[in-house]
Amino acid sequence: MPLPTRFVKMAGGGNDFLVFEADGRDLSAEQRARIALLCRRGLSVGADGALFLSGGEDGRVHLDYFNADGGLAAFCANGTRCAARYAVRRRLVAGSEAVLETGWGPIAASVEGERVTLRLQPLPTPGDPILVWGDGLPTTGTPMHVGVPHLVIFVDGGLDALDVTRLAPPLRGHPALPEGANVNFVEAIAPDRIRVRTYERGVEAETLACGSGVVASAVVAARQGRVRAPVQCGTKSGVDFTVTFREENGFLVDATLTGDAREIFSAELTEEAWKE
Repeated sequence: MPLPTRFVKMAGGGNDFLVFEADGRDLSAEQRARIALLCRRGLSVGADGALFLSGGEDGRVHLDYFNADGGLAAFCANGTRCAARYAVRRRLVAGSEAVLETGWGPIAASVEGERVTLRLQPLPTPGDPILVWGDGLPTTGTPMHVGVPHLVIFVDGGLDALDVTRLAPPLRGHPALPEGANVNFVEAIAPDRIRVRTYERGVEAETLACGSGVVASAVVAARQGRVRAPVQCGTKSGVDFTVTFREENGFLVDATLTGDAREIFSAELTEEAWKE
């Protein structure tokens, strides 16, 4: 199956995506390379990743997510929120509720206009602190898995001035995190509010927001007594998210992520979109 040429551009909290209504389960290496070409900024459409929506089981929507480098990822929270809004607007599901089959598992979503709330799978509690390094950083960070691996590092002031492009790449491949990890730099600024900057694996750059990153950051901040839930999470895009959760029997349950999901435009690709 060739890649479809029709797509919708969507954005969730600053993460932007190419949305295709097609099955992404059996894409070839060549097709994944084409996704990477499409995600280039300046030379093609540009995006943090691509979403493929197709029919799932029992009225669900199957979602395959590919990072900007063309690699398949188990989960992208902001991408899943955009997929839920797409499914509701295009009536791939009945009403304003959707269940999306992701590589992490089924994720339920509620859509109210541009606001989309995900109800996440039960989350394991954060891991033990690990050593980190870099000018202006503390000596430890905290790993946490929210569908994909994350590393959460708190800074006391100076978040805006932090040189994420220099500090994050060595930590993204931390030897204690064999899959690699998204690296989140976090500042607690109020009893119920944090700010987060995230360097994402697969994009290999800082993005304007990361949904699973703000969930990981909010959970770690709350468990360390820096904030209390629900947690308001500011991002580099200026868009805020809300994260809620509670702890039960060693797991974090009833975790939700709420934020915007915008449909920007729909268009058709030309052959020059794939040009190297």
